[in-house]
Amino acid sequence: MRHGSIPLVGREPAVVGATVLAVGLAVAIATALAVAVVVNPGPLPGEVWVVRRWQTLDEPVPTLAEWVRLTTSTQAALVVGAVPALWAIRRYRRAGAVAVAVVAGTMLVAQPVLKEVVDRPRPTEAQVDVRAPYTSKSFPAGHSMSTTAVWGAAAIVAARHRRPLLAGALCVPIALTAAATQVQGVHWASDVLAGTLLGGLAACAAAVVLLRALTDPREHAASRH
Repeated sequence: MRHGSIPLVGREPAVVGATVLAVGLAVAIATALAVAVVVNPGPLPGEVWVVRRWQTLDEPVPTLAEWVRLTTSTQAALVVGAVPALWAIRRYRRAGAVAVAVVAGTMLVAQPVLKEVVDRPRPTEAQVDVRAPYTSKSFPAGHSMSTTAVWGAAAIVAARHRRPLLAGALCVPIALTAAATQVQGVHWASDVLAGTLLGGLAACAAAVVLLRALTDPREHAASRH
């Protein structure tokens, strides 16, 4: 292996095992949550209390939550990811296009389809203080799903490049989005968790495609032409 190269994921058994375990766990949890909210579309035990606790926080938390929600929508994620997407396609050609398709498909296809299939209603004013408008169903949380898919993919690639500080910084929007939806009273915690897990799966898939392009001699050669 050349100095400074990134090990191929498939050649590290420990990493592969941990990744498979994490993906399997994420799928299992997201599936269990989907089944739970189909059976009981209302808030799960404790979820009303959780949102109300978030909403007891004073300024600047509510204002920050409003700003975060405005800047982490699916539309905003598409705008933020546009330049990196074009760069990835130009730099990695086929691998870049596949990675972009995975993330975009998650936001524009998987997310709305899941929302309609699960058909969970949003929190109501009778349950919590609803502080923002919405136009779609509640499960999974679209803001969390889109933000995690875009920023999560970048964070994984940064981590594999041994840049932990950058990877951590790229995860900040994911955490802020999860909190903001609770403060705004537009999602239940299970919506947010499912959205984050599903977005994370898309991020992992996109990152693996890009990382393989960096280590596969054929892909690497193609990206240099």
